[in-house]
Amino acid sequence: MRSTAASRVSVSAFGALVVGMVATPLFAKAGSQRAALAVLVVVSLFVCATADAFVTHGSRALSVAAAVVVVTFCVEVIGSTTGFPFGEYDYGDALVPQVAGVPVAVAFAWAGMTLVAHGTFASLVGGTLRRVALMAAAITAWDAFLDPQMVGEGYWTWAEASPAWRTIPLVNYLGWFATACITSFVALQILGVPPRVRTLPRSVYATLAVLSTIGFVFFFDDITVALVGGVAMGAGVVWSYVAPRRSTT
Repeated sequence: MRSTAASRVSVSAFGALVVGMVATPLFAKAGSQRAALAVLVVVSLFVCATADAFVTHGSRALSVAAAVVVVTFCVEVIGSTTGFPFGEYDYGDALVPQVAGVPVAVAFAWAGMTLVAHGTFASLVGGTLRRVALMAAAITAWDAFLDPQMVGEGYWTWAEASPAWRTIPLVNYLGWFATACITSFVALQILGVPPRVRTLPRSVYATLAVLSTIGFVFFFDDITVALVGGVAMGAGVVWSYVAPRRSTT
């Protein structure tokens, strides 16, 4: 019964995620409506991924979600205060609520994406290190879209740095990968290796890739980001369909 309810919640949250992403370009750039929709997308991602993981892993999924929220919130506080490990940046006040100057939604985005990556990629390769690396790479690929969009909305700003891409220091992506390795390792240690690629997490990852690509081509006016992000996330989508599942040992 609980699994059935969780499945319904995850599907409903997936629908809300899609609605939020599709609706975002319909409102003015950097407006309050877009900020509200950004929070809706993050909450929907988190609820969808957590509920879907609950179907397979039970209460351990809740443990992973909570652990990743706490860990990444601490990383974001350190990062926005010291510049390590992402580079120097500051959050604006558009995304609320905030604690210690960090939007709470950011940590929930990390947790949702970690669970999506676990459900999509953890069963595709053998060995903990390879699984962690693949999951972390898939999570970092998302940031090829996320950071340019969020910077464009003014949700956070970067100090001038070199080398950089779209004003975002390249060290940011190393920081993302390192943080994603931690969250991926936590997920694998608590949840183990899923027996197969789960349909909903893979659909979520593919949807993020497709809608983000369309958004940057037609609405955010940056073909380069569309190409880079589309290739980065698209490679993960293709791999999730064609790669044979490896041993769980």
